[in-house]
Amino acid sequence: MSRLQQLVLNRVIESFGGDPETKRPLAEMEPAFYAADDYVTNHIEVLDIETRQSTRWSLKYGRRRRARSAAHNERSILKRLGQGFRDFSDAIALSEDANRDLFAAFGRWLASCNGSEQRSLVDPQNHIGGPTLHVLTLLGLHARGCTIASEIDLLARKGFPEGAHARARSLYEVMIFTGFLVARNTPDFELTERYHLSAMVEKRKETSHIGEEDPFTQADGLEDLIRDRWGSGFFKPHGWAAPGISDPPPVRVTFREIEEATGLDSMRHCYLTMNHAIHAGAMAVTTRFDERNPFRNATGSQVDYYSTAWVAGAAANFLYFLNRIALEAVSDIVDRDRVSFLAPLSRCDAADKFFREYANNHVPGRTDPSR
Repeated sequence: MSRLQQLVLNRVIESFGGDPETKRPLAEMEPAFYAADDYVTNHIEVLDIETRQSTRWSLKYGRRRRARSAAHNERSILKRLGQGFRDFSDAIALSEDANRDLFAAFGRWLASCNGSEQRSLVDPQNHIGGPTLHVLTLLGLHARGCTIASEIDLLARKGFPEGAHARARSLYEVMIFTGFLVARNTPDFELTERYHLSAMVEKRKETSHIGEEDPFTQADGLEDLIRDRWGSGFFKPHGWAAPGISDPPPVRVTFREIEEATGLDSMRHCYLTMNHAIHAGAMAVTTRFDERNPFRNATGSQVDYYSTAWVAGAAANFLYFLNRIALEAVSDIVDRDRVSFLAPLSRCDAADKFFREYANNHVPGRTDPSR
C-alpha cells in the first residue's frame, strides 16, 4: 500500500469514529473513501511530513528564485531591446491620449447634431445607430487595442514571449475588425450596427452554457426586428459581416474572408505564427526543452531575444494600422481639422523598425555576434 493510500485509509477510519471494522456495506464505504481521497489530496501539506517539508522549502526559495529570475530576465531583455520598448511604450501612451482627445471632440460634435446621426436602422425607438454608433464602436475598438498593446509590452519585456504572442493575436483581430468596419461599411453604417448587435448573439451562446436568461428576452421584439430586416443568417458565426464580404452575401462567413475584405491580409503569416501560442499543439510543447535550465522544460519567465523582438515588432505594426484606420475614420466624422491622432504613428514605426531589424539579424540558428 502506498503512503497516499495509507493516508486515505486512515482518514476513512477516522470518519467512522476510529473503528477499524472493515465489514461494512459497500454502499456505506464508497462515499467515505471518495470524501477521504478529496480531503487528503487537498490537505496533503498538513497530513504528510515529507510533503510539508518539501513545500516549505519550495515556497521559501522558489519565491526568491522566481523574483530573481524575473528581474534578471527583464534587465537582460531591456539591455538589448530597450530602445524598441521605449518607442513602443511611447506609442501606446500617445495612442491613449489620441483616443481621449477624439472622444472629447466626439462629445462636441454630438452636441451640435440634430439627432438624425443617432438613428438605428433596426429599432430607432430604443437603439442608436448611424455615425454616432460608428464613432463609439471605433473608439471602443481602438481603446481595447491600446489595452492589449499594454499587455504585450508588459509580457514581452518581462520575459513571457509566448503570452505576448497570444495577446498579439488578439490585437491583430481587433485591427482586422476595425479595418473591415471602415473599409466595407455603407453610408448609413449598417455594418457597424450589425457588428454592435452581434454582441447579443455572442451573449446568447454564453448564457446557453451557464443557464442564464437569454439576452433577447430582455429586449422585447428585437430578435424579430433583426430577422425581418437581415434574415436568419445574421445569427450564424460572423453572420453580421456577410454584407461586407460579397453581394449577394455568402451563406457562411469565415475570419479569412473578413481578412481579405480589409486588404490587410498581407500580415496573415503573423497571425498563423501567433496561433501556436494559443493552441495546445505539439510544436509548442517540444520547443520548451532546455538542457541548460535546471528545470529541463522551461517554466516561468525566460530570455528569448528573437521571439521577444519578433512579437513586439508585430504588435507595434498592428498598433500602427489600428491608429491609422480607427482614428482617421473618427476624425473624418467629428473633426476633420484634427491631425493629432497621427502623433503615435512615428513611435509605432520606430518600434517596428527596431524590433524587425533585430529579429532579422538574429534568426535562430545563426551566430549572434553580440553574445
